[in-house]
Amino acid sequence: MNHESFPVEDYVAHRGRMKLLDEIVEVDAQKAVARSVTTDKWPLAEQDGILPVVVVELVAQTAGINIRWEEFREAGGREKEGGGLLVGVKEAVFHVKRIPLDATIITCAAKKYAYMNYAVYQGFSQIGEQILGRAMIQVLRTDE
Repeated sequence: MNHESFPVEDYVAHRGRMKLLDEIVEVDAQKAVARSVTTDKWPLAEQDGILPVVVVELVAQTAGINIRWEEFREAGGREKEGGGLLVGVKEAVFHVKRIPLDATIITCAAKKYAYMNYAVYQGFSQIGEQILGRAMIQVLRTDE
């Protein structure tokens, strides 16, 4: 996949402070990988870093890339109208107390299973080799 042809804004509805992903690294039918650089403008940012619960949102936005990519593929490249995503957290584990500011994070979200408009994704965020946290989320696509 050539990420240059896939701007993040086409795949993630979030804007402003809530858009946490900067670049799509990889996307296919089973997973998505995205890159982010943390800033003090991120939600949950404090003077000594960012609270690691933000990993859940990173995984959710990365899963959203995979879902949107699938929608584009199914629609022959046309944009699908309406709908949204409802996300629930099934499980989350954090391995750090704070995520440093100005750090480059790689997040991967892989589809565990899907049925109709429901899917479960398992993902993680890392800086270099250090895993910041893991999350398993459930996603319901609302089509109308």
